[in-house]
Amino acid sequence: MQSSPLRRISDARTHWRVVVETWSERDGYHGRFVFSPDSALVPAGKREGPDALRGSTREDVVAEAYNLPEARLKQLLRSLG
Repeated sequence: MQSSPLRRISDARTHWRVVVETWSERDGYHGRFVFSPDSALVPAGKREGPDALRGSTREDVVAEAYNLPEARLKQLLRSLG
């Protein structure tokens, strides 16, 4: 499994680092979003999204993740916890 940092977002007065984790499967590459609080002082823990990204290469998966709008990332973050 490989991780690629995407960006930082702010939601509910917390700053989050957004990373996409990718891995190879028989049908291509898969990926998911992982959100980690940017500060140890934040009581929230790491939040991992479902296996929701697909592509024929790792670069395709990372590009798909990168192109997701910030508003959609915030929705996903909220849905995880």
